[in-house]
Amino acid sequence: MTDRTPLIAVHGYGTYAISYRHMIEVAKTEASHVQWAMLLPTSHHLDVVSEVLDAERILCLEYEQSRASLSMPNEVELAGYRGNIFTDIEAEKKVFKHRPATEQLMLAVQIYRIYKDFLLRLKPTHLLMAHIETFDGKVLVSLAQELNIPVLIPTDLRHLGGIYFSRDVQEQIPDYRQIIPEGREWAAKTIAAFRAKPGPAFTPDMFLATGEDLLPIGRKSLPKRAWGFVSRTWKNPRLFESELFLTSLKYTFPGIVEGFRSMRGYLNGLNYDSKELAELPPRFIYYPLQVTPESSINTPAPYYVDQMRAIDAIRFAMPSDWTLVVKEHRASLGIRPTSFYRALRQKAGVHIAHATMSSIELIKKAKVTISVTGSATLEAFLLGRPALVLGGCFIADYLGGVCSIDELPSRIAASASSPPDDQKIASTLAEIHSVRYECVFRPADEPGYYGNRAENVRRMVGAVLDHIKRLDTMDDGRGALGNQSS
Repeated sequence: MTDRTPLIAVHGYGTYAISYRHMIEVAKTEASHVQWAMLLPTSHHLDVVSEVLDAERILCLEYEQSRASLSMPNEVELAGYRGNIFTDIEAEKKVFKHRPATEQLMLAVQIYRIYKDFLLRLKPTHLLMAHIETFDGKVLVSLAQELNIPVLIPTDLRHLGGIYFSRDVQEQIPDYRQIIPEGREWAAKTIAAFRAKPGPAFTPDMFLATGEDLLPIGRKSLPKRAWGFVSRTWKNPRLFESELFLTSLKYTFPGIVEGFRSMRGYLNGLNYDSKELAELPPRFIYYPLQVTPESSINTPAPYYVDQMRAIDAIRFAMPSDWTLVVKEHRASLGIRPTSFYRALRQKAGVHIAHATMSSIELIKKAKVTISVTGSATLEAFLLGRPALVLGGCFIADYLGGVCSIDELPSRIAASASSPPDDQKIASTLAEIHSVRYECVFRPADEPGYYGNRAENVRRMVGAVLDHIKRLDTMDDGRGALGNQSS
């Protein structure tokens, strides 16, 4: 077990910083022995975080970048980098992706250096992440692995409700998982409930009260946000990102955006081959499109950000008398360009189902359901239907692992002929139950504000400390930095 006082460094991405700020405040009373620090990508919430942390425990990446120069990595600088820095750069949806390749690498290395200096100075015992959907989030995970700092990544259990803590972006289930009678009882109830009424992912009110216990969300007025943007850009114009500016405008004027998307959604909705289940081909693989670019693909499987790659890989691997049925995600119907659907309709073996068609019914009829990281594969598993995943997600290990392109033909055949039986499904859920915590880690300003409710924040603190205790019991809590001298 670790002999150091816990010092948890937190990645305060977006408005997660607000929820984590409340966590730190709660921990001062309920776990006063724990020390905290925070890495902030921007200065948006620096003033709020400064209310609970001293300046030496806060790193503001934006400020540090304004003082740092850009240069290429030296010959050995990235020799210890865990993962692949080029893959991690692709996690970005908008930031610095339009810049020349050399500048992208230099910006990435700059962030790596800034974060590494902070971690080496502070020597945290653990790193608690927010939602990972940017390069600076992925580099933090790689850095922690390089420096032997245990990583805690709150991972949503989707339909199963609650979270667990993964140690990497591939959503690995903790090694302390086990099956106990309580887990089997929960598994049986969960399977029965889902099969009786299959539906979308859970809502937090399954276990969180909806009372008026909201904590401050630190929302600034439009004039203050505008002034902050102008001030930051003036101080460091090199960090200005036109795509982020346009995204901010979209959030500021949502009515205009929704009007445009509704019109595009109508046009895109005309590009389908069937609207009724009876019109589907007799033997097919179901591939539900995911929202892209989005962290659910960008982070664990950036190769498939262009989902045409996944579609081509599947249709090239499936039997010639099968069809690949593709259905659009409703949230993307007004986002993806019409040219995407036109190109899709030109691919032999592809059949486009209308976006309003029931995904559950498609899963039930499909020979196999395949997704990069989408929830449809979890739904298929809960229904006892064959499924494969192409990217890292928590259900992957229970579906035979992430399926590589070269394995697709054999894995499709094996999956179609051997759907999961009820005993395997129940054992899987019972095992997952042993690592599950009834709380959510969500942005503070997400609709419903569940992540920023007082009871949820208390549960978040308890979940983090319990997970660390279980890691320490396994003797996984000791990091290399904990043994280094200052």
